[in-house]
Amino acid sequence: MDIQFVLDPYACAKYLMSYTTKPEREMSLLLEAIHKECCEGNMSVREEMKKKLTETFFNHRQVSVQEAIYRAAGMPLTYSSRKVIFIPLHSNSCRFLEPQRILKQMDQENNAIYMSNLVDKYFDSPSDSDSNICMADFASDYDIVSATRSAKKPRNSNKKLQTLPFAIKKNSAIKKLIIIRYPFVNRETDPENYFENLLVLYLPIQNQDELEKTIPIVL
Repeated sequence: MDIQFVLDPYACAKYLMSYTTKPEREMSLLLEAIHKECCEGNMSVREEMKKKLTETFFNHRQVSVQEAIYRAAGMPLTYSSRKVIFIPLHSNSCRFLEPQRILKQMDQENNAIYMSNLVDKYFDSPSDSDSNICMADFASDYDIVSATRSAKKPRNSNKKLQTLPFAIKKNSAIKKLIIIRYPFVNRETDPENYFENLLVLYLPIQNQDELEKTIPIVL
């Protein structure tokens, strides 16, 4: 048996997590390689998802007995006293596919097969004075509800988005504690994307093209 002194608790926890999630890392590398292969072969998004990525995922996904029991029993894998919201700032962030019933009704040539995410809803928010907020405040201070659900209560203060079938409403009087997370970018190796993320997060803008405009600096 190999026994060693543990001098760094974080390194120990990192090693344990790396060991237990090793199959997930291998799956990510495999899917990344398949995606690169599809891009080089000029394959459409629909064909890539249907023929390559989905097949690879289902044929190579490994699930432990413990995880299978948790998922089959509907038991939560994590507990938290704070709500966490992830903001997918990067344009290449992972997206969820539309439901199968919607995909079957779509034209085969239509590549708009992904569901809208938080960033899409932020840029589609009503362009009035009350909505002049940054994306960080939008994620933490507003709830997103279905437009159909909002229409059933016409007296509420929900505001419909411009094109997407959703509405936004201000959080209740009892302030919810929400933690926002976003993709990590190294400031030293990728300063452009690092500062772009901060601008998109904390600068009230209507679309990402506004970042290209000259922003006056007050000294």
